[in-house]
Amino acid sequence: MSNPQDVEVLKTIWRKREAGGWTISGVKGLKLKPSAGYTTEYFAIDPQFEVMTHSPGRVDFQELIQSFGFTDFLLQQSIVPVVAFHDGDSRARVIGTAFFISCSGYLITASHVITDPIESGYAIPTVLPEGRAFPPSFSMGVLVPVNPAQGRFESLFLAIESARYWGEWKPSPLLHEQERLEMASDVAVCKVVPHPRGSHQPLNLSSRPFQEGEATYTIGYAELQDIPLQFAPDGALTSPSLKQELFVSVGTAGRSYPENHHLKEVPTPGPCFDYQAKIPGKMSGAPIIGAGGIVVRGVVSKSYSGETFATGAMLGPVMHYPLANGRTLIDLMKDGAEGMPLLNSQGL
Repeated sequence: MSNPQDVEVLKTIWRKREAGGWTISGVKGLKLKPSAGYTTEYFAIDPQFEVMTHSPGRVDFQELIQSFGFTDFLLQQSIVPVVAFHDGDSRARVIGTAFFISCSGYLITASHVITDPIESGYAIPTVLPEGRAFPPSFSMGVLVPVNPAQGRFESLFLAIESARYWGEWKPSPLLHEQERLEMASDVAVCKVVPHPRGSHQPLNLSSRPFQEGEATYTIGYAELQDIPLQFAPDGALTSPSLKQELFVSVGTAGRSYPENHHLKEVPTPGPCFDYQAKIPGKMSGAPIIGAGGIVVRGVVSKSYSGETFATGAMLGPVMHYPLANGRTLIDLMKDGAEGMPLLNSQGL
């Protein structure tokens, strides 16, 4: 990068192969510039028009749409808000940020985002042998943008079908409180259905931790308010007020705590690190990107109001934890069937 304050994120565009599976059809570094009135440390993105590929091959209309557009739209295909609502609600709660890690619908957010309905008491799950299930009248999922043409903002609501997080539920000593999750990591791996109009667009992952002093780029929905629920006939959530604005927070990695799940050195659960950056609350679960904008190394865990200090959950250890089917994220990457970017061999 020509300037230490320049922010550039490596973005890939994936599409379905005719014979099955997925392939990368375009790669480009997206320069993220502040909108007017913001500083270079924390800003809404000034939208710049980008074309991700000049040779998309044989693709359908939706896949073509995914290959060009303004900077924020291209990022919003990978980084999505997490919302929750009950049947009959007029608005959906925005409870955090998540990001796709596979074309097939795997995504990552913070564990405390997934357990927020339980710990905040607005959805009581049923305890089953295989885990916890919310009632059918309650929905939690993500909003994936579709065509933002002509100023009309549309997103598909995709319900989270399953979520895997690691820890132990323990009863509270206070009778009026729900049991609480003692987390082994503040990372949750979730699954939504495949994209009904194209491919999910995953970010690149790294199992390596941040080095102290390394630049961090956090991208999430810091100031997104609760969303009016208005569905179009095709299932898209549509509203003039639905514009989903991403915010970028630039900071510096600090100390790491790789054994925190054993040593309990800091309050953030599991292997974690701290960093200097402004991170408002609804960025919980957002990707923390390193290596000059190339790979995701961590997930936003905790932030402190009014301060430029936050903590992130390390991504690397979770990539070796078993999912519900016994396989790990590393296994899924090597298998190739889910459309996940392979770990690089260049020390990133």
